[in-house]
Amino acid sequence: MTRTMRRTRAALFALAALALLAASSIIMVSEGEQAVITRFGAPLTVINRFRPEGAQSTSAAGAVLKLPFVDRVIWLARGLQGYSLGDQKVHTADAQVLLVDTDVTYRIIDPVRLVSSLGAGDKVGDQIAAILPSLLEEELSQRPAGAIAQPGSSGGTRQILSALDAKLRTYGVQAVDLRIGRVVLPEGGQKLAFARMEDRHNRQAWEVADGSAQEARQIVSEGDALAAGILQRSAGQDPEFYDYFSALRNYTANFGDPARKGAVTIVIPPGSDYLKHFNGK
Repeated sequence: MTRTMRRTRAALFALAALALLAASSIIMVSEGEQAVITRFGAPLTVINRFRPEGAQSTSAAGAVLKLPFVDRVIWLARGLQGYSLGDQKVHTADAQVLLVDTDVTYRIIDPVRLVSSLGAGDKVGDQIAAILPSLLEEELSQRPAGAIAQPGSSGGTRQILSALDAKLRTYGVQAVDLRIGRVVLPEGGQKLAFARMEDRHNRQAWEVADGSAQEARQIVSEGDALAAGILQRSAGQDPEFYDYFSALRNYTANFGDPARKGAVTIVIPPGSDYLKHFNGK
């Protein structure tokens, strides 16, 4: 009985070992993953590797055999991935300082190169964070702030994407798209911008007011010249009316202004020619 139990236990142990060996020998690769199998640290093969559209694939997703305890599997994403770099400070061509948020879309196209250089897929973001700031500063510093805030940054994003892609290719990564999502002024820059706007507004208001005053003076001058010409012509045509108008204008200048009320006193004898126009004569 004891011997039978020992044999049974040994058989169960062997079955368990075989099951463990089988489990460690088979991996399942999904459609959204690519797997790099390494042996003693060196890349051996790639399962379900991404291929450009139209290229023939030599491996696909599904069950794959590997040597247990010898081969190691490094999992990598097969589809598009994103990385965001926020609040990156850049200087513009018009001496502004901006905070820029950038969104990068990339894809792993050479898993062996990536594993050999970075070791894992989660290291790609670290490389983008190290490379992208200098590219942003180099390219956006050639453009004014207004152009950077426009969609596409006046061609700047294309240049940055091309430069970023060239650097990421050394790690087996393709930069597919790059977009500048947000452009803002830092707090100090906002105060400076508002001060400049206020100064520009005040200067424009002064220019408008000064121009209006000059135009008003010109209109008054032209009106006075026109009135003087009319008076001169009327003096020759109707001396009586001219005398009346001159007396009226003199009277208005002396007594028509409420601010000068009581400031002028004129003593005129009753028979003065000055008063004949106001006595109905």
